[in-house]
Amino acid sequence: MKRACIGILFLSVACFFFIQGCSPGQNPSRKKIPVIYGTDLFHLHDDPDDHFDLAALYALEELDIRGIVLDQGKKQEKSPGNIPVEQMNELTGRNVPWALGLSEPLKNPDDKAFDQEEKYQAGVDLILDILRNSEDRVTVVTVGSLRDVAAAFNREPDLFRQQVFRLMVFIGEASAGTREWNVGLDPNGFIRIMNSGLDIWWVPCFDGGNFKNRGNASFWRAAQSDLLRYCSDRVVNYFIYALLKKESPDHLAYLYGDVDEEARKQVLSGTRNLWCAAVFTELADRKIIERQGEWISVPQDLTQKHTQAMEVFRFIPVSLYVDRDGRVCYEESERSSRVFRFQVADKGLYPQAMTSVTAHLMGSLGEGSAR
Repeated sequence: MKRACIGILFLSVACFFFIQGCSPGQNPSRKKIPVIYGTDLFHLHDDPDDHFDLAALYALEELDIRGIVLDQGKKQEKSPGNIPVEQMNELTGRNVPWALGLSEPLKNPDDKAFDQEEKYQAGVDLILDILRNSEDRVTVVTVGSLRDVAAAFNREPDLFRQQVFRLMVFIGEASAGTREWNVGLDPNGFIRIMNSGLDIWWVPCFDGGNFKNRGNASFWRAAQSDLLRYCSDRVVNYFIYALLKKESPDHLAYLYGDVDEEARKQVLSGTRNLWCAAVFTELADRKIIERQGEWISVPQDLTQKHTQAMEVFRFIPVSLYVDRDGRVCYEESERSSRVFRFQVADKGLYPQAMTSVTAHLMGSLGEGSAR
């Protein structure tokens, strides 16, 4: 009888974690996936979607974030992206190191950037150190320019080919012949990586022009009230601090204060352009399932036979070459490379499902309790 009760209790606990979203942190035996993250994250922000992206990455406990490279190093000194990184470390109990990236665009696709100032070399050094010292192959993710990754690849291409598992880059325009904003930050970095022959998982920002998505880009829009509806007060404070461009003598202590209700209302009334957050579930090999009219991401090995995974997006192979102006040319030729390009699987479902997945990721951070 006692064994039966223990068995029932164990089953109940397992079911609870599945219903709550199957947090992988409850399974210490699952091996974590090493990740390097490059981001044009700033505080005060340029585009606050970067703060959502950072939070989503931290929410995926399957990921071992080995280091964060803060893009455009000189600009980081005026608008330090390490502030939200330190806040996320505080909220999640992680201790992810960060480093400033290169300050200037690469002069040509082969530029190793050794001539740039020493204080801006830390990002490239961090990438190479992580690759050299990792027992497992590493996933590299970028959501800004490809400057630091390209310079690191130029310095040690063999190390990259041996140690990089895949390179997921959020950049560019899916339509041929058009150059997107992030590409313009460092065209030579984009040319170098896209033509490198590495295992690239390409996520275009737009398809058909700015803020358009014909199906081969990740862009969607969401109400911030939907994205933040499950967040704890500490996580709400993180977003208030970011979105309303707060400045405080102690940005970590700000997380623990009472929520300013007027500030909460202001944040929740906004709309957010998004490109990355829910796509990060691919890095963790999660599946997206529908549950009571909402969509959540769950570890692949915790899905059950009666649970139907939804294909909200996919990656398909395409052959392309990036010309010297940083424009994509789709072609089958000796100079082209095969990459895996993002594709929306269901245009009608996509915005709603991606918003729901992101909201549940946000809700799993920090205290993880709904208000």
